[in-house]
Amino acid sequence: MNLITKTAMIAGAFALIGSAVFAQTADDALRYGMLSTGTTARSLAIGGAAGSLGADYSAASVNPAGLGIYRQSEFTITPSLRMNNNSSNYLGENTNDDRTALKLNNANLVFNNSSNKGGWKGVTFAIGFNKLADFNNNVTYRGLNGNSSFSEVFAESAQAYGVDESAGPYGYLGYESYLLDNNLRSVPYRNIIEQGGRLDQMKTASTKGAVNEYTFSLGANYDDKLMIGGTLGVTSYRFKRITDFMEADATGSTTNGFDRFTFREDLQTTGVGVNGKFGIIVAPDKAFRIGASIHTPTWITLSDYVDYNVVANVEDGFGTRTVVPKNIYQYDYTLRTPWRGVLSATGFFGNKGFITADYEYVPYQSMSYRFSGNTDYQLDVNKSINELYRGASNVRVGAEYRVMAPLSVRAGFALYGNPYSDKYSDLGSNRTDYSAGLGYRFGSNTFLDLTYMYSTSTFKENAYVVSGVAPDVATTKTNRSIVALTLGFRF
Repeated sequence: MNLITKTAMIAGAFALIGSAVFAQTADDALRYGMLSTGTTARSLAIGGAAGSLGADYSAASVNPAGLGIYRQSEFTITPSLRMNNNSSNYLGENTNDDRTALKLNNANLVFNNSSNKGGWKGVTFAIGFNKLADFNNNVTYRGLNGNSSFSEVFAESAQAYGVDESAGPYGYLGYESYLLDNNLRSVPYRNIIEQGGRLDQMKTASTKGAVNEYTFSLGANYDDKLMIGGTLGVTSYRFKRITDFMEADATGSTTNGFDRFTFREDLQTTGVGVNGKFGIIVAPDKAFRIGASIHTPTWITLSDYVDYNVVANVEDGFGTRTVVPKNIYQYDYTLRTPWRGVLSATGFFGNKGFITADYEYVPYQSMSYRFSGNTDYQLDVNKSINELYRGASNVRVGAEYRVMAPLSVRAGFALYGNPYSDKYSDLGSNRTDYSAGLGYRFGSNTFLDLTYMYSTSTFKENAYVVSGVAPDVATTKTNRSIVALTLGFRF
């Protein structure tokens, strides 16, 4: 049994376990567990390394002890332009797709009360939000398949659970659209694949949404030697995905009982979570700081709303049929994301600049679901998470140099480790970020930061899963560019 087949059994076949309508998989858990750190333009420019530098609002979501370094109150806001370009390969064919969106990365208010006396020099309270994940993307892949048909997914569900809508959408959709014969076998497979023909397949997935963290943070400073801080994070989750899978007869025949069909899944997920972050920064010398922080798991309550339809033509003289289930399927469940640990250090070159670095460890295999009323499925999907994922190391490095009093230049690099375990590492890749930026100070109370970041990563997915058939795999390389602008006011 090859790697991809074993992975399909673990990660892709859950729609047929215990219920025909469950949709949450290990991949969904990873979507909400993989987060980024840089949210202000300055923190993006230095690779997101905000663990020990301090006096930047990104610290609230990385190491809140950095808030203790503030000496003034502050308001900042960061809009960003995000541009995704995806190149996919499926069955030997390459397809490109892209998406551009204007988003708000962060907005915050920092209230600082400090003095020049010894001992406890000041306390800082901060409130605002940081965007920790952005789901806006388009992915398309296409190819000619002589091995299997997506409609076999409908056939398996119909054979296991029947064709009534109450048993789940797949069997019902396949049968009512005449993509299944009276023996509940796939018509495209029987009429095309078994006869030596091929099917033209195309999948498009358009996604929107984000993970935003609303932070309530407190940081304190003891004699510029010790900074401590904590954050209560309330996370909001919005994810919308419209997936269209099109399959068409590629033989050119108009008399073989199948022309084409399109299956659409419209998924909307909303949720809210809560977590805690606690950190410390020690400055044994003015030229050096070290920091450490721990992030608790985020406990999330999520709701999925899923709608389906099939538009099909089986060349029976009645034209195109559209089948829409009467129900919109709803699932309520909880997810626990992984905890995180961050170690960091910053070295200063007088008042001319600094070099800073973060090391972050994330045990993705510790994620887990909880479903009410389906413990068998819960055990299976949590077991798959434990087998598919591993602890990953993330490294972020950045530097800033003050060219002249009002102008600084910055650069950064980040490497986010592949979350897949050694046995399944081919399914994902490391993500690398490269960034550069400028900062300009208008007097003592107003500043403007501009950053460009380029990110690249690769992932693989099974187009669909049919029992006993090695799945066809699509490989997508994603290149993302972000232009971020932070405007800040100190008071």
